[in-house]
Amino acid sequence: MKKPVFKMTCFLSLLLTVSACSSANQANVAPKPNTPIELTFVTLNGRDNDGYNEVINHFEKANPDIKVRLEMYPYRQLLETVEVKMGSKSKDIDILSVDAPLVANYTVKGYLEPLEPLFKDVNFKDKWIKSSLDAGTYNGALMAAPINTSSQVLYYNKDILNERGIVPPSPDIDKRWTWEQLVDSAKKLTFNKNGGNQPDVFGFSFEQIDRPYQLLALPQSLGAQVISANGITATGYTNSSQMSEAGKFYFDLFNTWKVSPKISSDLSVEFFMTGKVAMFIGGPYNAEKFKNANLNFGIAPHPYFQGKKVATPTGSWHAGISKYSAKKEAAAKFIQYLTFGEGAKIWNDKHHDVPAYLDILNEIEKDPKYNAFPNQVMRIAAYEARNTGVPRPSTPGYLEWESILGKSFEDMKNGAEPKSTLDTASKQIDGLLKKYESLVK
Repeated sequence: MKKPVFKMTCFLSLLLTVSACSSANQANVAPKPNTPIELTFVTLNGRDNDGYNEVINHFEKANPDIKVRLEMYPYRQLLETVEVKMGSKSKDIDILSVDAPLVANYTVKGYLEPLEPLFKDVNFKDKWIKSSLDAGTYNGALMAAPINTSSQVLYYNKDILNERGIVPPSPDIDKRWTWEQLVDSAKKLTFNKNGGNQPDVFGFSFEQIDRPYQLLALPQSLGAQVISANGITATGYTNSSQMSEAGKFYFDLFNTWKVSPKISSDLSVEFFMTGKVAMFIGGPYNAEKFKNANLNFGIAPHPYFQGKKVATPTGSWHAGISKYSAKKEAAAKFIQYLTFGEGAKIWNDKHHDVPAYLDILNEIEKDPKYNAFPNQVMRIAAYEARNTGVPRPSTPGYLEWESILGKSFEDMKNGAEPKSTLDTASKQIDGLLKKYESLVK
């Protein structure tokens, strides 16, 4: 009868011993450090990769409690990914790249968190150029912070201009050409070397031949407001008298004066680099490419219509915080670092595009290295972005508006009458934008 008592006594003794050993071991084990917050940044795949990786490496060293993981997609797939994940209120995204004209769309859909409450004790309005700040703002609230911006300049082939006796445009901002001067020269620069009926050298081409980003500078120079203030009415704006006048000018380049080749945008750079186009409006990033190709070229400011406003294309990618992120404070810390902190300078050194951050623009204005060719392209572009850049319109239906207007420019390039083309486009756009009426305040 004593055996059970003995067994129980041994068991209790063993249990107490194990418990004591366990307690002693736990006392000697250091507590695990806090796990870093991991942010997921969904962005564009392409030439930006090295810039983002460099910024993230420096950010994580300065902020060991935060890790940033990149998810990178091609442009169309990026837009689809954002729509799927944000539409389902997924918490998988903390930070997302936002193409400037999509700020309104993402805001009315409830995808973005307003940034001002998260940018504590920061006067962000002093950080970026006005056009970039405006592009990231919707209904008075900053919804996405500009990573960089963009501009366009006029390139010309020195050899072709010299051969045809054309005095080239000046690089001086105050002596920029008008569109009328450009056309006059383009007519003389359009010719056939071999005596055929069709020219094999054209006077002028846009880089983005039928894309609104580049072509809106035409009606904006004439003073056009290209869509209603609330962004949901095209009729009376997209087909205004200024838009029709700009459309007629664009039509004439291809069909009346025949100084521009009827090619697609993916061939425009090649046409300039191979001497098939004498003058070319494109992004400042082309300068290095042209230099490496040993092209004898010059650079000048973007043209405007005589007696009218100087207007140039601008706008680029912004960074926003997902409305559904559970890590908004950490996300805001990274966005500040990227857009107006040390990361902005790291990004600019890697990216070589037009900065939106005023401190870097000020350095470009002062640094003597930008006096020399072809580095001067960045000084011209920085001036344009700061002083003459006009953002694309703020509308929740930007993709619909852009798609139809782009098709309209393509039709005009191929001979469609401008006014009737824009009238038809405006009606189509109005129909597509009706679905946003209930979302717009």
